[in-house]
Parts: sequence; structure tokens; C-alpha cells
Amino acid sequence: MKLLLSVLFAGFLGILAFLGPIGIYLLCAIIGGVIFRSFILINEIHKQVVPINDNDRVKEAYERYIKERDEKEKDTNAGL
Repeated sequence: MKLLLSVLFAGFLGILAFLGPIGIYLLCAIIGGVIFRSFILINEIHKQVVPINDNDRVKEAYERYIKERDEKEKDTNAGL
């Protein structure tokens, strides 16, 4: 059923392209609307799949590294 609808929709878009400037305008408007809606849906999927605080692990690891480095420097300087 989806294949049939896709074929009919493609045929409709092809007919619009042959109707002159108005048909080409409608064709571009339909394609632009589909692309715009696709970007919105991809953005919503991205928000659900990728957690917001994904970079916190990197930040925590960096802070832990800085803390360990400072402790090692204090131990080295205390021994002198």
C-alpha cells in the first residue's frame, strides 16, 4: 500500500513539474516542506537518543585527572 501511495505521489509531483511555473513552485514547496519536516523529526529523535548530560563523564574524568595531578605535585614537592 505504501508503495502504491509513493508511486502515485511521485506521479503527481511529475505532473506538477509539467504545469509550468505554478507547478514547479508547488513542487518546490512540497519538497521543501518534506525536507523541513524531516529535519524537525531527526532533531526530535536526536534529543531522545542522545542524553543531555552526555559530556559530564568527560568533564568528571578531566577533573579527576587534574585532582590526581595536583596531588602528585604536592607529594613530589613535599619530598623536596
